[in-house]
Amino acid sequence: MIAFTLVCMGIGAAAAIWLARPLLQEAGAARLIGVGAGAFLALGALGAYWVNGMPEAPGAPYQPRMEALRASAPETLSPVEQEEWLRDAVRRDGRDIEARRLLGRFLAATERELEAIAHIEQAIRVSPEARLFNDLGQTIVTLNEGNVTPEAVRAFTAANADDPAMPEPAFFLGAAAYEADDRATAASYWGGIITRLDEDDPYRAAIASRAADLLSRPSMGGADPGALTEGAERPDVEAMIESMIARLETRLESEPADVSGWMTLARARMMQEDPQAAASALARGRAAFADDPGARALISALGAAFGLEETDA
Repeated sequence: MIAFTLVCMGIGAAAAIWLARPLLQEAGAARLIGVGAGAFLALGALGAYWVNGMPEAPGAPYQPRMEALRASAPETLSPVEQEEWLRDAVRRDGRDIEARRLLGRFLAATERELEAIAHIEQAIRVSPEARLFNDLGQTIVTLNEGNVTPEAVRAFTAANADDPAMPEPAFFLGAAAYEADDRATAASYWGGIITRLDEDDPYRAAIASRAADLLSRPSMGGADPGALTEGAERPDVEAMIESMIARLETRLESEPADVSGWMTLARARMMQEDPQAAASALARGRAAFADDPGARALISALGAAFGLEETDA
């Protein structure tokens, strides 16, 4: 530690002389000022180290610290130590995709999505697996505040192609289709994944509930019924709803292959406090999709949310 102190003093003195060298080249008072300034800076550097330095503190060399972390059970490590452990694993073996994936998930969970994406993409280059593409897609969605961007769609598409049984990619691909106002494709993704999941899989109930809620919402087709120009007469909301239901009923008679349409009709009937008409709409929807277990599962999920018993059309 003494040697370290002397080295610091030497560096400080050299820096002081270098800074004061224009004055040292002068004669008379300017030369004295230069020498004094050099000495002042050197003593100042030593004083700063003396006050702020901790020569008595024990050192913490990198290698012994990492060996201690590697020997510890992961569940006993603090979040900071876990990150150090993962970074060390990635440094020692850049092709360790499990460590790189875990590091990416850790960084994403701590709002460092850009660095997380970089690590996940490197893992994908080593081994293009569905779970890595899924992690990449979800991190991109988080980075974009819940929006399923085209980059996220590409990642989820790759994950879904590699492992169609994985629920998350199908859910987000359905969400992207729904945002694009393509309800048929959204229902296909959501209904498909529901039928592939076990009855007791928590993802099944979560996806079915969310899909039933979204698909039963009325499609405004770009119109905003709440947008009124100043001075315009307020429309009769009840008449508008009744008109919408009548048009929907007519369309579904000629185009019954619209699972979202049947669910929207049922929801509208429930808003009119007519559960019998709602149950009838769901029954007709189930009949229209007799050969599509995914669509029937979505319709049943909405019926369950409304507390309606399944009936025949």
